[in-house]
Amino acid sequence: MALMDEELVTRLEAIQETMGTLYTDLEALRSDLKSGGHKSDATALNEPLERIARYGRLFSDMLVTWTEPQD
Repeated sequence: MALMDEELVTRLEAIQETMGTLYTDLEALRSDLKSGGHKSDATALNEPLERIARYGRLFSDMLVTWTEPQD
């Protein structure tokens, strides 16, 4: 893997980590809102959480293709 490719992998891994933290924080907020009687606000977080999860899967797939051995 070229140096540029290693840098890109490192950057994408850092973004994935940030998104994972964001997902965890939003999920905790949603849970707190729901248990605090703010069901509609909690429900409003469903879409952003789904999108973050979808992007996380996309980025994981990208990393696999970037880091698998080339024949």
